[in-house]
This record gives sequence, C-alpha cells and structure tokens, in this order.
Amino acid sequence: MKYALLIVLLACGGSKSKPADETKPPVAANDCIKTGCSATVCAEPGKDVMTTCEFKPEYACYSYTACERQGDGSCGWTQTPALTACLANPPKQDAGGNPE
Repeated sequence: MKYALLIVLLACGGSKSKPADETKPPVAANDCIKTGCSATVCAEPGKDVMTTCEFKPEYACYSYTACERQGDGSCGWTQTPALTACLANPPKQDAGGNPE
C-alpha cells in the first residue's frame, strides 16, 4: 500500500509550469512614454506619473534626446552630447517663463 501511494505521487508530480518570464510577450524597443506634467519623466507604458506643474529652463533640454529603452532594458532618456551641453547651460527664460 505504501509503495502504491509513492508511485502515484511520483507519477503526478512530473508536470512543470513555465517560469513567469517565458510567458511575457516581448517588449517593443520604442514603447517608452514621456509623462509627468512637463513631460520630463521617461517611463514604462501604463506607468504614467503625476509631477508638479512647473517649468524649469532645463526641461527644454529633453527635446534634444529620446525617451527610449536603454541597454539594461529599462526606459530612460538617451544621453547625447546635445542633452549634456544643454543641461550644463539651460536656455534663459523671459519674465513670463518662456525660453528666450
């Protein structure tokens, strides 16, 4: 009787499920989104965020780069020489907060 139960348990325990990462669909290369009130956050699709609604001169610099998948697979701003230069010396604003 003990051996019969052991055989039944061994026979039923042979099925394996796929790991969770094998069932996920592949991620598209350009599916990152710009989000936040000033569109300065680069995030995963469906991960919209709310930020304070202000404008800083350096926010204009993000027009010099792309919000896209980085080498590690996460969404982020691609660092370019134009972005780095702009962030080091952001455009001036007039009294109304507009770039000059």
